[in-house]
Amino acid sequence: MSVRRHPTNRNLWQVWYKSGPVGHKKSQCVVVDSEEEAYAADAKLKKQSPGRKQIVLCPVVDSVISEYIGHYSLEHLDTTNVTRSLNRWRSYVGKLQFPEIGEGIIDRYKHDRLNLGIKPTTINKELSALAGLLKWAAKRRYCDSPDFIDRFTAKKTKAPLPDVPTREEVLALINCMIWPKCGLFACLYFAGLRAGGSKGLRAEDVHLDRRVMIVTEKGNKQRVVPIVDELIPWLRRRINEVGTGLLWTTRNGKQIDDLDKIIEWAKKRAGITRRMTPHLLRHAYGTHATMAGVNIRTLQYAMGHSSSTTTEIYTTLGNNAIIDEITKKFGKII
Repeated sequence: MSVRRHPTNRNLWQVWYKSGPVGHKKSQCVVVDSEEEAYAADAKLKKQSPGRKQIVLCPVVDSVISEYIGHYSLEHLDTTNVTRSLNRWRSYVGKLQFPEIGEGIIDRYKHDRLNLGIKPTTINKELSALAGLLKWAAKRRYCDSPDFIDRFTAKKTKAPLPDVPTREEVLALINCMIWPKCGLFACLYFAGLRAGGSKGLRAEDVHLDRRVMIVTEKGNKQRVVPIVDELIPWLRRRINEVGTGLLWTTRNGKQIDDLDKIIEWAKKRAGITRRMTPHLLRHAYGTHATMAGVNIRTLQYAMGHSSSTTTEIYTTLGNNAIIDEITKKFGKII
């Protein structure tokens, strides 16, 4: 066994030892915070009997990802994106101990993902997932705080304006869906909900008498959403069917999750060729509300934006839609 200072982080110490059956021993390393802890760990390891599994004070990343996701679920409504992102990180850092993760690995990951054609905005979300894992690990003294994860800047990640479908296209899409899946998508368009909020909507949170519903969306945040006239028949029919609990479910009573597949199926039936996603229906709600004269502050409240700057995009999208409409009609005249 040997005690030495960490080669890249001079605030940490390593304890190297051999473990495994006779003739097949492998070098193992324990990382601790101080020289005193290193020698204490060294003494403890020397007392262990040969062949007994060695104690690892600093675990490898792969062994604690599930524990971290469990911790993450206590504060967040949906763990799907974080789980997906961390699973992509496994091939890069899964077999490493936390102090071994550095800028070189982060840069290699970013380059590899860009070469695969992954958008910088998506890579930023994956970097955020790793940063969350490392912050959690730092609290458990597995490593230092992750101040070396540089995300792509706004110049690299600024997204183009979404290509918003017309009201006629949205209604055609929804009308080609089977019940009750069409009701879920009606909430995306007529209430401007995010996919997570619509999927998790419960019957007891819909108050038709007051024309509002309590929606739980990203970050487990709740907000009050107004119910417009067009949405009332969809909600009333489904509440009468289920009574309480999740509103939009499969025949087995499970939450509807395959939204992209539902859209693709409905697009074929409706003869729609343009790109359509669940979030585009929310964009359509904001754009069409702006075109109808709804002011920015009201729309900001209805859509649950923390800043009016986010809502202002729909002014631009609404103006673009008006210009397109005038251009088409003017072209028909001449």
